[in-house]
Amino acid sequence: MKIAVIADTHLGYPRFYEDSFTQAKYAFEDASKKADVILFLGDLYDTRVPSLQILGETISFFRSLKLPVFAIHGNHERRGKGMLNPVELLQKAGLLTHLHFSASTFEKNGEKIFIAGIGNVPDDLTQKAIEKLKQTVHPPQGIFSILLLHQSFKEFVYGEQLSSIHDLESLGYSLYLNGHTHLYKVGMDGKFLIPGSTVLTQLTKEETQPKGYILYDTNSKSSEFVEIPARKFVFEEMEFSDLPPAEISEKIKNKYEELRNQSPDAAIKLRIKGTLKQGFRAGDITFPSHHFFFIDNRLDERKMQAEIGKLREMREQKPPIRELSEKRLRERLGDRITLFDPQEFFEALIEGPEAGMQYLNTQRRDTKPAPDNNYKEAPPK
Repeated sequence: MKIAVIADTHLGYPRFYEDSFTQAKYAFEDASKKADVILFLGDLYDTRVPSLQILGETISFFRSLKLPVFAIHGNHERRGKGMLNPVELLQKAGLLTHLHFSASTFEKNGEKIFIAGIGNVPDDLTQKAIEKLKQTVHPPQGIFSILLLHQSFKEFVYGEQLSSIHDLESLGYSLYLNGHTHLYKVGMDGKFLIPGSTVLTQLTKEETQPKGYILYDTNSKSSEFVEIPARKFVFEEMEFSDLPPAEISEKIKNKYEELRNQSPDAAIKLRIKGTLKQGFRAGDITFPSHHFFFIDNRLDERKMQAEIGKLREMREQKPPIRELSEKRLRERLGDRITLFDPQEFFEALIEGPEAGMQYLNTQRRDTKPAPDNNYKEAPPK
């Protein structure tokens, strides 16, 4: 039996609204020609309550599908207990079978598969969800069994407290399919598969890889990634060293035009790093404003990291708020202020802005040069 595995279409995603529908439709329609059944792994929609326009367009193309669809909901669709989520709505319309701590079977040409699903739960409840499924759903012996998931796992997403894909092995399924991660991944020697998203969403360097879905063969127990036509994503980095904003702006403009000429319809993201000429800030740079052009501004990142490091160190030391504020004021003023004592100024500020201004005015008067008593004004002519 051939199984098509699709995930994370994020229909209605604002940044790439048209792409979300065009690319999802292609994936479902292409899968309908190559597979016997479609399994969907969550985040069909980008929001928990899609607009009527989005719902209407989804219903139209699901009605055109000629294959049965089994689906779970993702984190973008998860709603509170007793509240209908938009994937369940499609089940009520007779367009798919929604699985959540439940299972179903599908049979074709004498071959039967068992499909169970857990819709997305908060990451800290993943282990409890696995235990609950173990108690409520039991994959039958002698039948190819599949578990649908939409969770983060530590093998693919950073997080020490996340569950491992190997926590699933005790459940005894033949195949584990997971959404949520937007990149194509394979684990457990091919028994754990992630198809990735069908639309560009996170604008990370890794998302330059192709979009598509997985086609799995239950007889050979093998899978292939099927690429779909999708908007090209170009990710480039530029590094500068002690340049003024005007020069950086010009270089960015030239780079954008070069990339746009190479890929007229692509989404382009530039990550800029390095340092600005002293006396300037990253906010002084003028960036081109174009459709599907994005800037990740990391200029003077080391300075910002150093500042964050200082704040983190102070937080760990947990000094009193007043002490922390005084320290930061002294560090910022350093030897640059000679007209007044920063500590005394801070003490005045604690009483209020007026007290602070009064202190500064006092210091200004005190630092005026003493009058020369021997000086006599010349008589008027």
